[in-house]
Amino acid sequence: MTWLGDGVNRERIVNLPGVVSALIAVLVAIEIAGDIFPQSIGRTLMVYGSFIPARITFLFAPNRFFKALEGVDIDGDELASFLNTTGDAWWTPLSYAFLHANWTHLGVNCLTLAAFGAPVARRLGTVRFIAFFAITAVAGAAAHLVAHPFDLAPVVGASAAISGAMGGIVRFAFAHGEALGEREPYGAPQTREARKSLSLTRVLANRRAAFFVFTWIAVNLFFGVAAQPPGGTGVIAWEAHMGGFLAGLLLFGLFDATGRRPSTSGG
Repeated sequence: MTWLGDGVNRERIVNLPGVVSALIAVLVAIEIAGDIFPQSIGRTLMVYGSFIPARITFLFAPNRFFKALEGVDIDGDELASFLNTTGDAWWTPLSYAFLHANWTHLGVNCLTLAAFGAPVARRLGTVRFIAFFAITAVAGAAAHLVAHPFDLAPVVGASAAISGAMGGIVRFAFAHGEALGEREPYGAPQTREARKSLSLTRVLANRRAAFFVFTWIAVNLFFGVAAQPPGGTGVIAWEAHMGGFLAGLLLFGLFDATGRRPSTSGG
């Protein structure tokens, strides 16, 4: 809420949690930096920040990596350049989520982050939301790695973490009496039961929640296989989306302090 000079109390036009606004600002700032600074800096961001499955495979299983390249037509200089970046790949399962292919890609992700990240951020709070965002981004990268262990194509974008937020929403948006509005004070007696998150068993038993999960999976599979990424010429990393979504769905309870019962102790 904000008070205006005419004495009328009106809703803010934009009412995002601070952590979501800050995250969007960081994503935009990185994209601006890639545009306004010398082109070499933008390339460096992509080379060292994007997630390339084959780099991780090379780090853990170099013999499998070289065996997979047998019979593949690849330029020697290109391969040497690629191998020179493998030592700096440890952070890429997270850093890729802060890079985007272009402004269209970024714009779509910022809009969906605002829509689906805000309810989760209000419920989890700043620190837990940042940790949740990071874990689901890494889970998305891991899923893509499992599906394409020798792929040399870079993966960028916050979509896996946003999918994680969608998975997290399932755990509380369909609970009785729950809303996606402002966070209520923890422990309010009249709202504690309503604010408990759904267990995984109850998610499947809840028709609306189960319908959302299966519809999301079906739509993601369809567009992941048949569609192009917004503003891009590659393919949608639907496996990363799936990994992020399932991580958000399965792990949300570990981050959700709002829906837990307060512990009691005898004395």
